Amino acid sequence: MKKLITILLLLISSITYSQVIDYNTFDNQLVDSLVFVEINNYRTETGTPELIYSEALHNGLSKYITGVLVKQQSAGHPDGVEALNAVADEVYNEIQSQFPDKTVVREIDRYYEVSLKTSKKPQFFTTYQELAVYLVALWKTSSGHDWLIKYCANRGDGVTGIASGSVQLGDYDYKGKTYVGIYASFQINRNFVR
Repeated sequence: MKKLITILLLLISSITYSQVIDYNTFDNQLVDSLVFVEINNYRTETGTPELIYSEALHNGLSKYITGVLVKQQSAGHPDGVEALNAVADEVYNEIQSQFPDKTVVREIDRYYEVSLKTSKKPQFFTTYQELAVYLVALWKTSSGHDWLIKYCANRGDGVTGIASGSVQLGDYDYKGKTYVGIYASFQINRNFVR
């Protein structure tokens, strides 16, 4: 029975990881989760504590920030203070509920962020897993972005990184032509659970 369960889990994982991107029915939730896993894998490889996922942060801040990037066709850092303030208590309570015998020390009132824009590049990625790897690899090529995804929230007694990210499609206008644009952002709140 254990072998059957293991085989089923491996089969489901391999199907999910090898799912070919359909740009007409782009699976944002899948790629968002795969990017999160890739960043945590990278942090684990470098000896940095894994980040804790927050659905409230994802829905209230990450999707908002990436949506602004799509509208602006940019890879900047739009102001997300109002969006964060709107979900700060929900994020705090969500994370606190995961640690009933400890306390989340700080309010959720700030975040660090990386963002990017790229375009559909079938020579580099055709599956959601390949896209997630590609996006994280792009952040790793920039020293500032690399430092944030690798080291943010890694030191101190009970340090905890609360994080989420969003990947969305949008137009990417370049030299008079419109391409399929891929926009991504990833936010990390540095906090402590003691």
